[in-house]
Amino acid sequence: MKQNSEYRAEARAALEGRWTEAVLMFLILILVACAFSVPFGFVSGVYAGSMTWLAESMSGCSFLVSVLIIMPLGYGLSNALLSFVRSNEEGTSGLSEMWHFFRRDYSRSVPALLLVTVLSTLLGIVTLGIGAIVLSYAYGMVPYLLRDYPELSAREALRTSKEMMKGHKWDLFVLDLSFIGWLLLGIMTAGIGLLWVAPYMDTTHAAFYEDLKNECIEEE
Repeated sequence: MKQNSEYRAEARAALEGRWTEAVLMFLILILVACAFSVPFGFVSGVYAGSMTWLAESMSGCSFLVSVLIIMPLGYGLSNALLSFVRSNEEGTSGLSEMWHFFRRDYSRSVPALLLVTVLSTLLGIVTLGIGAIVLSYAYGMVPYLLRDYPELSAREALRTSKEMMKGHKWDLFVLDLSFIGWLLLGIMTAGIGLLWVAPYMDTTHAAFYEDLKNECIEEE
């Protein structure tokens, strides 16, 4: 595996000339999430005491929107950034790529991401959150695997990611830790800087996947 600095360098090279697109994609994802979650959350909060059934319904609707719209959009975004890593050619629209993968793999990405969410939540409750973190790294390659291997079902993608990440979960965790300075800087700018840090991190994850995938192929 490469050094963390090499993954970050690959990400910066992939984003060169495309930062605006990457930021716009993340902004769209945030706006879509807010468009649904804010109204549901407001209604749920207002009627939490007087109309419990309505508050619970709103919470349920918010969860469904997250699973059916927001997470698949995030899936499309991650794979659009993977396209940036694989090719720095002009003319490839990040937004069209984001929509393409959202639409192409929708029926497979929804159950896969739902499984990851449910398993992480359940394990997180039992282990006070620690298990959820470990599981999130174990299944961190699922979005990319669904893109590269259309024949994989949701369960197979989870199993394959888990196998690939054996011995590499700590590597990805340390890679994420290397962004702490950037994250703090983004928070200090009232969160605005995170619009640039988030695609930087996600593109670095894509570079990590590329390296890990090549290593697994060589081992086979």
